[in-house]
Amino acid sequence: MFENVDNHHTFWYCLHGNGYLKPCPASSIWSQIDCQCVRKTMLPTVTVTTTTTTEETVLPTTETISNCLDSNLITFENAANYSKISNGYYGLTWTNAYVLDTQIYPQWSESGFYSAIKSGTWVAFNMNGERMTISIDTPNTFSIKSFVVSSAWNDYVTLSMVSQRASTYYKEASFKIEKNRSTTIELNWFDINTITFYASINNSQHGEVFVIDDLCLDSTTLSTSTSAEIEDKCSLNEIFYQGHCYYLDGVGGECPYGYSLGSETVLSAIADSFIGLNYKTAISNNCCVVTSEKSSNYGINSTDQCNKQGPFTVVPSYNGGGCRNYTTRHSRQLTFCMSN
Repeated sequence: MFENVDNHHTFWYCLHGNGYLKPCPASSIWSQIDCQCVRKTMLPTVTVTTTTTTEETVLPTTETISNCLDSNLITFENAANYSKISNGYYGLTWTNAYVLDTQIYPQWSESGFYSAIKSGTWVAFNMNGERMTISIDTPNTFSIKSFVVSSAWNDYVTLSMVSQRASTYYKEASFKIEKNRSTTIELNWFDINTITFYASINNSQHGEVFVIDDLCLDSTTLSTSTSAEIEDKCSLNEIFYQGHCYYLDGVGGECPYGYSLGSETVLSAIADSFIGLNYKTAISNNCCVVTSEKSSNYGINSTDQCNKQGPFTVVPSYNGGGCRNYTTRHSRQLTFCMSN
């Protein structure tokens, strides 16, 4: 952490339970996002003047927040099924930004996906807890005024943001967010090119999923196109990969019309993407995954996730749950399907 917000060169360092002030090298500054000293490009010229207000979860509404009257209020309602936001949405480039309709997930009603709702039923989130970035090509700029945010699954989460102006460091800030209460963060960062979001608990290397609604952006430099062009055309709980849609389901090795069994090679490549998703139609009754191979070599440890209500917190792995050269098929055995 910084010694103070105006000094990005000195930070607190903890060793054996004792705190020490340490300086970065002369050509570097401390980054709250990367948790390390990074090359100094341009120091901020003004103090970060961010404020937060925390409010109880509100019912879905289409009412525009008062400080966004002169801006584009992005509510993420004009989107298709659970999908990745494509580049060009509101004239911006979106990295690891996804949207979903919360009313399709009633089982998540106690999660941050519901507490973050401010307008309608759609929200945006970062897949698998990885960093989300919003950017625009220079010399264009945008200004981010405010947004509503919750942590998806856990409390005591720190949401950190760092921005760039003219492709050099501008400002950064961090805020605590919770699962069952939404937080309205007012940044008022103007004329920037990039903002990156990252959430974690106690600076852990494991990222946390956060949920955003009512993103308030300055409209003066944005594209007039607000249509949601979605890259992924897959249905609920499916993963788009190399032109096909994939999902996991407890259907005993039988994929429906229009789908066939996917390979273990593809499963190994995209398994982590199923974190946070759910069974397509039915909970499994056997942990070994049926694929297009003659035997099952991938599975989920039964003590972790297998045969339990989703969303998935762990994913199939090689020899997971002791699955190797497994050939018996059960009525609702876990199955890996792909679109034809």
